[in-house]
Amino acid sequence: MIFKEKHKTALAKVVSDLVQCDGIVNQGEIDFLQLVYGLFNITLTSRKKATNISLSEAVSTLKTLGNQEKTAILRVFQQLSLSDDALDPTESLLITALILSIGIDLPETEGLKANFVSIPNLGFDTHNAVLYIEPKHNKRTNAAIRREYDSICALLRQSQREFFYLPKVVGELKKKRKTFRNTLSYIEPTLSESQLDLIDANLHQLDSVFLSKEVFLNYLNTNRLKITKPSFFLKIRNMKPGIYQDFLIIETGKAPLLTLQRLVQLNANILNLNPPIGSDKEAEFIAKLTLKNGTAPKDELNYTGFHKILLDILLKYGGSHEVSRLFISSRGDIFLTDRNNTEVKMPALCKALYIFFLIHEEGQSLNYLNDNKTELYKIYRRISTYGDDDLLRKAIDNLTDFIGSTMNANLSRIRKAFRDIIGDEANIYLIKGEKGGRKIIHLDRRLVVFEDIEAFK
Repeated sequence: MIFKEKHKTALAKVVSDLVQCDGIVNQGEIDFLQLVYGLFNITLTSRKKATNISLSEAVSTLKTLGNQEKTAILRVFQQLSLSDDALDPTESLLITALILSIGIDLPETEGLKANFVSIPNLGFDTHNAVLYIEPKHNKRTNAAIRREYDSICALLRQSQREFFYLPKVVGELKKKRKTFRNTLSYIEPTLSESQLDLIDANLHQLDSVFLSKEVFLNYLNTNRLKITKPSFFLKIRNMKPGIYQDFLIIETGKAPLLTLQRLVQLNANILNLNPPIGSDKEAEFIAKLTLKNGTAPKDELNYTGFHKILLDILLKYGGSHEVSRLFISSRGDIFLTDRNNTEVKMPALCKALYIFFLIHEEGQSLNYLNDNKTELYKIYRRISTYGDDDLLRKAIDNLTDFIGSTMNANLSRIRKAFRDIIGDEANIYLIKGEKGGRKIIHLDRRLVVFEDIEAFK
């Protein structure tokens, strides 16, 4: 079996997320991780690299493996699910999503077309939803779903899932415009009457195709993943929902209900999947993957999300005061590498401004940012999840032309994002300079690591 360094990094990402997806990491899972890292020669360097890629990037890498290697990964998934003596539903669904999206060739997956995507946090929780998304209206698929709607809902409820059939959701919203407006006035009290009027007036424009593009497809298209057929989107829970939301995308096919039935059946039978063993070496490898039951008692600790919070607190107040490196992902996410890879969270426009100043080590006067609109727009376009180019350009125009308080507000948000994590130590990371003069980030650029700096140029 051939696993290159990139495959080892991707596998490290996948198995790490798998053990964490149910919110608890126990000793059995740690023992199994140690076994996997040893068998696949996954070094500490690979594991560190894995923390800076998304799950969808890892899946894309593992797709390039051969059938024998993919079968080995399936065995890893199965044994991992047994290592903590219980197969959590969250863990089960993630394994199902990985099996389908990596392209592991099995009779149970034949004809099911799927992708795995990691989308920056959308600002709403869809963990229990199955959403119907369509890039264009498909009469045949919609007719099938309407026929089978009650059966689809009943099937998904068995897995504590709710079906969001966008044409139906939009239709009911339009019928109940007045009720919707009244609801908004209570749930969103900051909305003005003029804003409520605007929402009311624009409701007629909504349809499932428009919503599909605005919520998901515009972002996916800009990241070179074209969804061309009606599909179901299933949210995959993970331990770090603040960074990405992970989704399994599965094409509805000609029979949407049958597609979901096959998905549910696959999910229920993960441990029974048994691809044929191709060689004695493969059989030997599978035998090594099985954990031996030890008789000696262990001082076990269940690691949870709360321990992660404790860890961040300890590093923040009791850790080293050395300057941490910055890692900038290809999507513009910013991480403090030596502070447990803590993400510095800020809006996309703030990120665009900050990355611009990181690239321009010599600094820039804010008064002349107008000359750099094209570069700022390219950076913003790269990292923004919004697909409307006109609005993106308008945001850059407002920033560089000092319309309203846009510039000061974004500099303030950048300052707060760093200071919330590292307090007064944030100064070296900030965009600073005399009023009217050149602004600069004084951080030594040897401490700045871009995953792909050319993506921003």
